[in-house]
Amino acid sequence: MTISLHWFRRDLRLHDNPALAAAVTSSSGSFGVVCAHELTALNPRQRAFVTAAVRSLSATLLKQDASISIVDGDAPSGLAAIAVRLGATRVYCERALDPGESMLERAAEAALNAAGVELVRVGATTIHEPEAVAELKRAAGHGYRVFPPYYDAWKRLPVQRAGETHAPSGLDPLRGALPDADAVSNAPVATEAAGMETLARFVSARAADYGANAEYPGRNATSQLGPYLRFGLVSARSVYRAVREKMVRSWTLAQERDSMEAFVRRLAWRDFYMHLAHFVPAVIDQPLQEKMFGFAPGESSAHADAWEAGMTGYPLVDAAMRQLHAEGRVHQRAAVVAASFATADLGMDWRIGRDVWMRELLVADAALCAGNWQRIAGLGSDQAAYPRIYNPIRQAYQIDAQATYIRRYCKELAKLPTRAALEPWKIAKEVQAELGFFTPEQYPEPIVDHATAARDFLARYQAYRNHAS
Repeated sequence: MTISLHWFRRDLRLHDNPALAAAVTSSSGSFGVVCAHELTALNPRQRAFVTAAVRSLSATLLKQDASISIVDGDAPSGLAAIAVRLGATRVYCERALDPGESMLERAAEAALNAAGVELVRVGATTIHEPEAVAELKRAAGHGYRVFPPYYDAWKRLPVQRAGETHAPSGLDPLRGALPDADAVSNAPVATEAAGMETLARFVSARAADYGANAEYPGRNATSQLGPYLRFGLVSARSVYRAVREKMVRSWTLAQERDSMEAFVRRLAWRDFYMHLAHFVPAVIDQPLQEKMFGFAPGESSAHADAWEAGMTGYPLVDAAMRQLHAEGRVHQRAAVVAASFATADLGMDWRIGRDVWMRELLVADAALCAGNWQRIAGLGSDQAAYPRIYNPIRQAYQIDAQATYIRRYCKELAKLPTRAALEPWKIAKEVQAELGFFTPEQYPEPIVDHATAARDFLARYQAYRNHAS
């Protein structure tokens, strides 16, 4: 009798899980395992979500007389010990692309090999494997560093259909239990079924007008699939296939196809940043553009705390930061404006903002956070001559013209007329006094002048870039 283990990591699901399928079909008995110590690398929201997801998965398996075993201690020695105890000859896992997770994976492989156990990696974190896309690259170097040619190559590759459902068959009497995680508010339901239901709702309704509505934070128009993709309660391949299958139906309108293509492009961006971090691990902490090494956008910003607290005096920026703290998520377009304000207007090092995202976001991922923040700061994959600086006032009028999003998260502005909510500093002075504005207890004045701050940042950026060239 051959025994295999499946090491659950970013793939907390039974459906379309290639690594789990390989573990189940290659042996006469299989067990699922989770390393409790890996949860310490997550932020509190993520720990709560993963803990709930593992408990849901465990409850599903117990109904089938199977279990998930909780590995205590560090992952390498713990995996080796449980493999020996259960008599396993192989441990299967979804291949890690994150540099830190890859390092842990290699340490686990060494410990398992020392115990006479083989570690088998199976790719599935992204829709395409990094090497498959990189093989289509004509220029020298590993992988693409710019998104448009990457996307052209990415689209040319076929995507397999989602796999079947598989489950471990072993029931471990010494399986243990995960430690409790602190409860968090506004958390999505952390089950595989909830993930599949969220996907079904998106494909049946929101996907058709995603391109038209998803850019507006006041509308409930995003997919809401982020947490399920981040921890693999739904596979990226399943999401892609579900959207593509609707796109190719004969009765799908051309504008609906364009809308869904906008969402598929976001899936490709996800692959791109994860592949980039795989090929260039240093990108997690260092600019991708070597010539921008050492660029200090400004003094250590005295306004960083006000930005993080959502008290900058720019309503769209503040709404984004307050949503982040309240819900562990932030609308994608509002996040871009808040990040641009941090790096350009306030001169903050991009890593400060990256760290806030990593502490607060439920979907926080090192590769995605680093990639997005570097792009906004003009240090990453974007090959534009200048960083994209977003005017927080103009953006508010473009994407939240009725101040729906701003009023939702900036309660001090909730009862103001739309124009006043968008630009509260323009309220007549006597009205400000009557409303209690611009006092420590109420909404702040703008902490910097956007036009001046952005102009100064751009001058520093250009000077450094020209000198480096």
